[in-house]
Amino acid sequence: MKHRSAQSLILFLLALGTSLEAASTIYVATDLGPYKSTDSGATWAQLIVKVSNPLAQSGPPDVQVIAVDPLDPSTVYFDGGGGAFYASTDGGQTWSALVLVGYTLVGGLAIDPVKTNVIYSLANPTNGENVILKSTDAGATWTPTTQIQGPGGAIHVVQITTDSSTYGVLYAVGEERIFKTTDFGNTWSQIASHASTEAAIQGVYPDPSHSQVLYAASSAANCGGPPNEAVCGLLKTSNGGATWAQLSGLASNTVFSVAFDTSSGAIYAGAVVTGLGVTVVKSTDGGNTWTPVYNQFNAGSDGTMLVAVDPNINSTVYALGGGFWTSTDSGASWSDVQLPPGCDAYVKGCAEVIVSANNFVVATAAPVPPPPPSISASGVVNGASFQPGIVPNSWVTIGGTNLASTTGNWANAIVNGRFPVALDGVSVTIGGKPAYINFISPRQINLVAPDVGFGSLPVTVTTSGGTSAAFMVTSSEYGPAFFQWPDSQPIATRLNYSDVVKNGTFPGVSTVPAKPGEVIVLWGTGFGPTNPVATSGVPVPSGVTYSTTALTTVTIKDVPATVYGAALAAGFAGLYQVAIQVPNSIPDGDWPIQATIGGVKSPTGIVLTVHE
Repeated sequence: MKHRSAQSLILFLLALGTSLEAASTIYVATDLGPYKSTDSGATWAQLIVKVSNPLAQSGPPDVQVIAVDPLDPSTVYFDGGGGAFYASTDGGQTWSALVLVGYTLVGGLAIDPVKTNVIYSLANPTNGENVILKSTDAGATWTPTTQIQGPGGAIHVVQITTDSSTYGVLYAVGEERIFKTTDFGNTWSQIASHASTEAAIQGVYPDPSHSQVLYAASSAANCGGPPNEAVCGLLKTSNGGATWAQLSGLASNTVFSVAFDTSSGAIYAGAVVTGLGVTVVKSTDGGNTWTPVYNQFNAGSDGTMLVAVDPNINSTVYALGGGFWTSTDSGASWSDVQLPPGCDAYVKGCAEVIVSANNFVVATAAPVPPPPPSISASGVVNGASFQPGIVPNSWVTIGGTNLASTTGNWANAIVNGRFPVALDGVSVTIGGKPAYINFISPRQINLVAPDVGFGSLPVTVTTSGGTSAAFMVTSSEYGPAFFQWPDSQPIATRLNYSDVVKNGTFPGVSTVPAKPGEVIVLWGTGFGPTNPVATSGVPVPSGVTYSTTALTTVTIKDVPATVYGAALAAGFAGLYQVAIQVPNSIPDGDWPIQATIGGVKSPTGIVLTVHE
């Protein structure tokens, strides 16, 4: 029998139709090429793979691992023998092949759940340690990610997996360690504790419902923990990998895989259970206690048992281990699923892959396209004052409906120092130019306007549901406004960055208001052009002062304050600092504060608390 790397000799991916009653489509990786079932495994068809690339393997390709785009089940990928990467955009009817010269693909595919054009693959170069390759164009071109380093040098990676909901996140397992990247493989950090690395880790499984919860499947001859025995079986972290603990309620030294029912919160695992052998077990309390649910399997040649939960029909659970089984009642009862011809546990051919399989996953159905976005009346406003009108290179807020299908910010989307012009498929244009998206939610978008002109300009929002009707907004050279604390107080700090705000503004936090004669910094947007001109779409560089070209004045209680300067804040975008001295004559109280630049005043109603 053939044995391959710890990352899937086979992947089962089920692409479900939009109806919860529809039969599942299953793609099977075998050494006779990919197989497909459109009736939950009752019947199978061998997919004929014909490609024009003369460098690709002739005859049925030996499929190392197969994957389906989580947002488009008609898009299927697999790694074939050698360095060939295959892709189909019509459910396996036709295929294209790319041969990665200088690499041998070794059975590991992972697709970013949000930016699904980003694909990762494990590969061995002609010389050197194995690498994780990355494609940002759906497999058309590939480049190595940053090599993961351990105490002894480059890490030999055996498994990779993406977070099920967060873009840019990839986990890698190698040499009894777990690593994580949040920037598409540009940088890596080790997240497994010393104790957890003493076992043979099989794979890492992020909980799709809890971003900080991960499970690690591992094995060892003896479990119990340092100093004399390895921590193994099933490990769990609830803090993103800062600390790990062995789940003692599972009577197993060996766990092969973990799967999640996101509807009920149940967790399934394939494990070797003391006294029962290879078994599917289930937990309904976050892994504290486990119940065996089935063990009547023909164990695979490598003794594995792998589980997956149907993401759209969570009561359906699949298991693989020398055969294929399914439960439609959350593990209470099980039945055999017909395998492709020649793939049963006792026949060679594709059985050599299926019997020695050690991973499969289930893909979600294609999402129903959301309704098109709509910008509300008066829905494009200054991002600090929330008043109509915008200023180039300053903060803008858009209000409306269906503006996004999720909530997120650009924290993981700033690549090579550039702010994103699209976030989770949401983009905005102002005057035909792309804006820099900071925050999205179904009802609000925050962004930095591009370097647009002045006058009446169209604003559009584009999502997977379509493009909104154009909203006409007035763009002006100046539109000064202060960002605000609660109770209409301007955001202000001292030179040491301590907050200048009325005490009691933030429950449980002691703060000090401004004092007469004190120098403070006000934070705002819309203060117009600077000298030198700041480059759009990147953080403002440090070491150079980007001062406003026009003079800024500030009054408190109608008394002019001394203004030391107004400039863009280094390391940010569209954020201005205005340094002033509070007039000595200002008495204690809450007083109106207003800035003026280029003849334009900031909105009224903002009050600064002054107290000696």
